[in-house]
Amino acid sequence: MKRFVLLAVTLATLAACDAPPGVTAAPSFAPPSGSPPPPVSESGGHNATDVMFLQMMAAQYGPSAELLKLAAGRSTNTKVRELAAAMDVTQADELSKVQGWLRGWGESPTPATDPSLHAGHGGLPATGPDEVKALRDASAAEFDKVFLNLLIGHQHQAVEYARMELTSGVNPQVLEFATRVDQSRTAQVTMMLGMVSG
Repeated sequence: MKRFVLLAVTLATLAACDAPPGVTAAPSFAPPSGSPPPPVSESGGHNATDVMFLQMMAAQYGPSAELLKLAAGRSTNTKVRELAAAMDVTQADELSKVQGWLRGWGESPTPATDPSLHAGHGGLPATGPDEVKALRDASAAEFDKVFLNLLIGHQHQAVEYARMELTSGVNPQVLEFATRVDQSRTAQVTMMLGMVSG
């Protein structure tokens, strides 16, 4: 449990660096920092970053769906159940879109498993069977706290993937999708941090 609390504190610090409270940044394809991004492909082409971003997002959806379904069935908090249900529907739609892009480009739906290829953007999805089991085994009294802390880390990782895409991707549709992922997951993390500390 100490690990979950430490994760929430760490992510609260990271979230505080993104923008002042109450300020919503305008959508932009500009990278958060570093070198200018490559030119956006006017022909709708794609590069390796576009592919990796979509593969990493696809890999995230399975574990996320398991966490969300457990919350819908076990949480006694109405706000947690409503959040889980809304996120489950949204992410199912996103997965369909992501898989469609990858199929259309003839690319693998799964990312390469070499960890060194993913070190610069948050690593391979950190939520796996152990984390899902931890949530399944959580007591009724601890369930919501365990769920929220796991999902905070999971959604923060999606923000890192999106910012990788915004730094180096070239496909305009995927860049637009990455902007939405960045904004929605950042908002979700902020909301869940409030629920954990509330």
